[in-house]
Amino acid sequence: MAATDYDNNRTDLDLLARVAEGYYIEHKTQGQLAEQLGISSSTVSRLLNRAREEGIVRISIVRPHARSMLLEHTLRTQFGIEALIAATGAGAFDDEALRRTISVAAAPAIDGMIKPGMQIGVGRGRTVAALAAALQPYASPRPITIVQVMGEYDTQHSSARAGELARLLSEMYSGTSYYLNAPALVENPALAEALLHTPGVRQVLPMYDRLDMVLMGVGPLRGSPLDDNGLLPPDVMLRLEAAGAVGDICGHFFDAEGRLVDHAYPGRVIAIGWEQLRRCTRVVAVAAGDNKVIPLRALLDAGLIHVLVTDEHTARQIVGAPQRSAQSPLAQHDQAAQALPL
Repeated sequence: MAATDYDNNRTDLDLLARVAEGYYIEHKTQGQLAEQLGISSSTVSRLLNRAREEGIVRISIVRPHARSMLLEHTLRTQFGIEALIAATGAGAFDDEALRRTISVAAAPAIDGMIKPGMQIGVGRGRTVAALAAALQPYASPRPITIVQVMGEYDTQHSSARAGELARLLSEMYSGTSYYLNAPALVENPALAEALLHTPGVRQVLPMYDRLDMVLMGVGPLRGSPLDDNGLLPPDVMLRLEAAGAVGDICGHFFDAEGRLVDHAYPGRVIAIGWEQLRRCTRVVAVAAGDNKVIPLRALLDAGLIHVLVTDEHTARQIVGAPQRSAQSPLAQHDQAAQALPL
């Protein structure tokens, strides 16, 4: 390309940008731009069309994702929490679409909770990963600290890994991240104790006492990633079920009343402590689906969740689920399990 051709092309593109900025950013009319630039209104219209064709102007439409305010109010009244419920109606969603839908609906509110100077813990899970992805359009540089709150158990790369989510969130918000370089579940208690005293782990554990927020998924006992990855052999699964376990958060097992039943697991969990979770002022649980109803209801009854991100179908089941009584069969199993040798 000759120099004059390049210069003419550069001048032409500059004109397109000037017209586009005047119309879309400065909100001038086409007539005002025509008068300012000494050209006709029809020329301004053609330049605006060309600016879109050349990619100088890109128009994106963000479809609002409705939330079910009535159900949110019901959960707020019943459990004293903040609920962010995607208005999914009677539509059919596969698991991936459901995770994406609830995350996109909740992302603006979750981003608004992330304030400069906060220390935020992050667990693992596909729904937490979907929330992290949904936060990207809202993320802006803020001096925050992201802390991985549980060890790993994935044997292959996964976007749901806690360490990967800590890295992603810290990069999105230009923050600082800390990683828990240890497995989440360790069968040998002596080995777990040794890992807890390694410098990398020992440096991170005290940070859990200072967390302002925790983002976590909620897993059922059966069909959870722990189960699917073979980390809960049949005999261990039976022990957990006998103790009344219905799910796990950050590797900790709990029963239908939201009570810790880690004693039924013969090894050791390397993660944020149960009481540290309880002391955190804002625990955000991100979960949806029929198999999450009982675990979520248990945690809500126990007061372990402060913000719930879910969908209408799951929320309706949670509201309608009966509160477990102290004399439930699962509670009786839990009492019997106290005698199990560990």
